[in-house]
Amino acid sequence: MIRKDQPRLFYPQKWVQISILLLLCIFLFFLNLNQWDLWNPDEPRYAQVAREMVQGGDWILMHLNGKVYTDKPPLFFWLIGLSSFLFQGFTSFAVRFPSALFGFLGILTTFFIGKKLYSSRIGFLSSLILMSSFQFAYLSTRANMDTTLTFFITFSLLCFCYWDWGEKRSLMIYGFYIGMALGTLVKGPIGFILPLLISLIYLGVLKDWKTIKKLRLFSGMILCLAIILSWYLPALLKGGKEFLQETLLLHTVDRFAKGTSHVRPFYYYFYNFPIDFLPWTIFLPGAIYYLFSKEGDNQRKENLFILVWFAAIFLFFSFSKGKRGLYLLPLFPSVSLMVGKLWDDFISSSFESFREEWMTLPLYGWMGLTLILGAVLPWVVSSKFPSYLSYSLPLTFLLIGGGLLLFILYRLRTRVPLFFTIFGMMSIGFLYTERVIFPLVNPYKSARFISQEITSRIQPGERVGLYGGFGVGPYNFYSKVVPILELETEEDLLRFLNSKERVFCLLKYMDFSRLQRTEDKPDIELIARRSVGDDDIVLITNR
Repeated sequence: MIRKDQPRLFYPQKWVQISILLLLCIFLFFLNLNQWDLWNPDEPRYAQVAREMVQGGDWILMHLNGKVYTDKPPLFFWLIGLSSFLFQGFTSFAVRFPSALFGFLGILTTFFIGKKLYSSRIGFLSSLILMSSFQFAYLSTRANMDTTLTFFITFSLLCFCYWDWGEKRSLMIYGFYIGMALGTLVKGPIGFILPLLISLIYLGVLKDWKTIKKLRLFSGMILCLAIILSWYLPALLKGGKEFLQETLLLHTVDRFAKGTSHVRPFYYYFYNFPIDFLPWTIFLPGAIYYLFSKEGDNQRKENLFILVWFAAIFLFFSFSKGKRGLYLLPLFPSVSLMVGKLWDDFISSSFESFREEWMTLPLYGWMGLTLILGAVLPWVVSSKFPSYLSYSLPLTFLLIGGGLLLFILYRLRTRVPLFFTIFGMMSIGFLYTERVIFPLVNPYKSARFISQEITSRIQPGERVGLYGGFGVGPYNFYSKVVPILELETEEDLLRFLNSKERVFCLLKYMDFSRLQRTEDKPDIELIARRSVGDDDIVLITNR
């Protein structure tokens, strides 16, 4: 049995804890945003939408490749556009800055929720857990709108917490609806559906009908709709009926009910989410069980709230036909709070009937996993990428050294260093990945290199086409050619290549090979072949 100790770990001053979180986020998120290019599929596409918005001066209807872009609402693109003014251009840093900023704000909001529901120390621990979870850290350094959406949903729930656990006459409840509206302007109806669903289910389980009546649903939803319609109505007037069908039906109802993209089975998140929330996933079963144990009875309302938060989002997206791992990011603050609560009580030795095996077994599991990964990593790299073996050695030392340190600390019966060793392993590993690994793989992930082949050859008036439907945005962004002609059929491709003037075309290598075997194929020249993410792309010309 580990001896009971109650060290004074964390500064009681709130401003010190916030300063530590800010400093850590600067090192983990902000400092390295410009170390590698914008990667397919989302980053350069979103950057191009924002650039066409700024260059065209139309901040109501978004455009991509010269056409109206109806896939997402405008708020995230507005943020990238404003960032481009702030940092003088559409650099990787400027495009990613909103994600890093709202990643930090999401961490800060999680801290305040933990402080309100439990204690400042639990809020601090939970924020560190969220910051060092694999998926959240990664998306906070990508030009991806999910950290921004997660912030607004978490902010909405923060306002609900301060209202429900405070003075119910407070105007704080309107912050709940403002957060919902801004979340909707980031990524559509999911921005207001999730906070409303969580709060109503939570109050319904408590059978707290009086509080539901005090939610000011009518006036609050009027406020929410007024903010949303301040953009949507002008966009509808400019875009017309087609814009309404695209935004309201194709990209919301159809995507959820029919899965127009990323169609995966119901159980997809049961195996995907545990990977995305590493390393803290291993403590989640114990954290959930702990909330239902006798120790959790004295904070039943608080525990119920974060459990409903987790379950509502997890099940909602499990029933959706279209699934991606990043869709679950808005539930990461809730599971971070669960695990933070468990670790805080473990550190302070406040367990009574709760069995400590729920903590010790995951700790041994993480030790074993790090040692195995550390031993296997050099062998895998040397067999598949021998020239990169030296770059894998620091990660090997980190994994093996961290695993051994955890074992020693556990045997010494210290609990505080155990937590910070796990946090430190993830933070150092993530920093090394940003500074070293991402720049190494950048030539195989970025569309910039093959786009440079276009810009070095194309003359004014010459056209560029793309065949294969693999996304035109990255090539718009890095070549600055707008529009790029999207060729949908093989007949379109052949007609394009048979043009009298010189043209260029991007296509996948397998389509190029098939074209080479086509009878009466046009005269074509292979200019370049590059890996761009998961695609093997070639650039050809007919002259």
